[in-house]
Amino acid sequence: MKSASWLSFFLGLTLITLLALWQDMAMIAGRLTTPGWGILWVAVFALPDLLLSSASWRFLFTPNDYQPTYRHTVTAMWIGTSVNTILPVASVGGEWVKARLLTKWATPGTYAAASVVVDKTVQALSVLLWAILGMVFLFLIMPDAQVLSAAFLGCALLAIGIIGFVMIQCVGTFGFLARIPANRARSPKWQSLASNAVILDAAILAIYRQPSAILLASGVRLLLRILMAGEVWLAALLIGYPIKMEEALILTSLGMAIRSAGFIIPGGLGIQEGGFIAIGTMLNLPPHVALSISLATRIRELITAFPGLITWQYLESQMLWPRLAAALAHRNRTRKI
Repeated sequence: MKSASWLSFFLGLTLITLLALWQDMAMIAGRLTTPGWGILWVAVFALPDLLLSSASWRFLFTPNDYQPTYRHTVTAMWIGTSVNTILPVASVGGEWVKARLLTKWATPGTYAAASVVVDKTVQALSVLLWAILGMVFLFLIMPDAQVLSAAFLGCALLAIGIIGFVMIQCVGTFGFLARIPANRARSPKWQSLASNAVILDAAILAIYRQPSAILLASGVRLLLRILMAGEVWLAALLIGYPIKMEEALILTSLGMAIRSAGFIIPGGLGIQEGGFIAIGTMLNLPPHVALSISLATRIRELITAFPGLITWQYLESQMLWPRLAAALAHRNRTRKI
């Protein structure tokens, strides 16, 4: 599993490097350095991204009456997103970290995990709605039947994937998978794991039985997607190639859909860039400009991700020291006896 994660990570790095070499790395570097330190202005979108995504996730705790504080939700979201952005975890490891942190902050583990699972559905649903909106804008700008058909096919496949993902969650998959080793091993540890998996399935169903929570979470996520089009518009302005807001909307929406399809690659490395080039070509953007815009938006991700990883390590150390101290104290007492 670790080998596959590292392989996908290096595959993404290789892809993004090849794209940069193909489009002339010197030209791209020139675009990105044109505004100097001003390129860091794209980081202003980090705050609404974090706050709105956290608010969306927090709605999913309401049906289970275990809603964490907003501060804890924001912190867990920040760290989880940082893990998915930087580390080779195929956009899954960060979700585990989010659930783990909330568990340490008094949210029952099964409910924290259930919220994370359903939040993946909410994210995918908002990407679908956002892609449909982008497809409409693209058709208004360029009413090409072939382009529309390709975009519609992509949205249809994404919708089928979401439906399948929800169905898997709603048929007790976690409990079923946990019972297989539990029935064979028949150990208390595995029996406990199977029981917790059944509780997890029930917690997931409880969230889906509250459509208002799903709609609110999806609505906030969609609002965030629309707002983040401003980041693409600003990035294009900063690198010296202004684009229209509707073009930024199309790049962001369809680019996000393509990036989501390549979720196995950490941070969508290379996938997002290739998508921006393909969509930019439809909008008559030079490929090196589309690639530069995509790389400029990465700056915001990196600025927030590295501090997030440092904070994660600090919090983990704070959780670890009390356990080590207790273990040492117990060992000393045992020796005295």
